[in-house]
Amino acid sequence: MSNVKKWEETDHWVEIDLDLCNGMGECVNICPMSVYEIIEEKVKANNIGECIECGACQDVCPSKAILRHWAWK
Repeated sequence: MSNVKKWEETDHWVEIDLDLCNGMGECVNICPMSVYEIIEEKVKANNIGECIECGACQDVCPSKAILRHWAWK
């Protein structure tokens, strides 16, 4: 079973499968809003409130550990 952690804002959220996350930090490097950081060798989205929903994090993750969601307005 996957170890999925969810970070949530009003109209969007990010889920990271911590079992799949290898902590390489590609999402940290590509995110223009510094949403992500590496803590204890895993990526965390502790700054989710700054997310501009560009999708770069999900696209660049080599292990496909990130899943973004948003509500259409």
